[in-house]
Amino acid sequence: MNKILAIDDLSVNLDLIRFVLTRNIPDCNVFTAISGKEGIRLAKEVQPNAILLDIVMPEMDGFQVCETLKNDESTKHIPILLISAYMQTTEDRIKGLDIGAEALLAKPFENAELISQLKVLLRINRAEEQLRKKNESLELFIKNQAEEINNNETRFLQISDYAHEFFWEVDSKGKFTYVSAVVENILGLKSEEIIGKKYIFDFYRAVSEKDESKKILFDIFKDKSYYNNIEISCLDSTNRKIWLTISGFPIYDKTSDFIGYRGVTHDITGRRKAEEELKKSLLKIKEDHKKLKRLNAELDVAEEKERRRIAEYLHDGIGQLLSIARISLSSLQKKSLSEDVIKIVLKSMELLNEAIVRSRNLTYDLSPPILYELGLIPAIRWKLNQIESNNKIETTIQSDVSKLEISNDTRILLYRIVSELLTNVTKHAEASSVKVNIYNENQDYCISVHDNGKGFNDADGSTLKNGGGFGLSSIRERLDSLQGQLDIESKINKGAKVTVRIPILNN
Repeated sequence: MNKILAIDDLSVNLDLIRFVLTRNIPDCNVFTAISGKEGIRLAKEVQPNAILLDIVMPEMDGFQVCETLKNDESTKHIPILLISAYMQTTEDRIKGLDIGAEALLAKPFENAELISQLKVLLRINRAEEQLRKKNESLELFIKNQAEEINNNETRFLQISDYAHEFFWEVDSKGKFTYVSAVVENILGLKSEEIIGKKYIFDFYRAVSEKDESKKILFDIFKDKSYYNNIEISCLDSTNRKIWLTISGFPIYDKTSDFIGYRGVTHDITGRRKAEEELKKSLLKIKEDHKKLKRLNAELDVAEEKERRRIAEYLHDGIGQLLSIARISLSSLQKKSLSEDVIKIVLKSMELLNEAIVRSRNLTYDLSPPILYELGLIPAIRWKLNQIESNNKIETTIQSDVSKLEISNDTRILLYRIVSELLTNVTKHAEASSVKVNIYNENQDYCISVHDNGKGFNDADGSTLKNGGGFGLSSIRERLDSLQGQLDIESKINKGAKVTVRIPILNN
């Protein structure tokens, strides 16, 4: 059952919301709070799937409540819809989004609009909950794998401390003249079955075409050299592959004639198997890490699709309704009406014009249509025009590429990354100009953002991070899915240049 928390200082509004929600959303359990403090307490206690939050409230307004909920680990995942009749300025909307609200709704509103927005929040909540569960499961698996690796390492140490080993001696032809009894535990043959009957080369039969263990022994005998901890593979009496390390030295008689070798052999089969298992575990962890990255990429795509869907709804639904309403009002100007009525009509048309502009701006903020209709380069050019208009920063764009041949998902990701870098310039760089350059280099698409601001020198990129943004580490992680990379050049008081690279062939 969906749990929805409504927070408003007017009980009549809460009663109205409860009535609308219970009639339009099946299996809906509505909780209400008459103040911000009570709403925070209920949110922690009930853990709702979505929160409807009025902005204008005494003691603690909706912005403060939203910021408190988003900064609390137990409630930051809950999507919030801010509602107010006074949320008319761009600054108010930006403030609401910056502190973490997922959506905004201005009073008065149609019931259908409220229900539609709320259903979007519930879908977001369900998607995030599924992803959280998958991440928790994956983290638990990785933790177990890491513990298993640690256990294997401990086991390796124990094996090396109590390694099976046997001592041996062979004559100048390689025939055993002595072997210790422990050989039975390793090779499966008793010492009396080996001494005087077997040659040292007999055990090191080729396990595969690439196995050169026997050749190594022949070369050692030929050169009559010392050797230490040489790893070789062989087959025991049951044809089981085992791994050994051998160490030995040549022996001579009183006349300095070579008469054979003495040495020691350690069974390292357990260690080699454990090492192979360790490699497999590490590969498994790497694969799991790749899966986690793919899940994050899928979440980004899902978020972008939801942004576009909401933007289309604002444009095609609300935007058209506002335009029709304006046309209807304008028709009244041709009629014979009193001066007071004419003033009301003109004022209403003025308000509708402002609502149309704000709706269009919100649509572009959520998902600029130009990105889908004309492509990445025109979208970046539009973004630069917006920055130049709003921030008094001179912007230029230069492109050696007429069109980037990339997928829709890649185009969206690159636009978000470039937008984030440009936002960081406006917020942190104190720059008077910024230039975007798009070009091909060494089979890569490259997009560089170069400003003349104050620069930075921190390697972790914390200077470029801001609330709700990617941050350099997150940008790099997202570029990994495209086999791309992020290059940074910056010095204090000499600006910064950040370059995004993705392979052309992969896109």
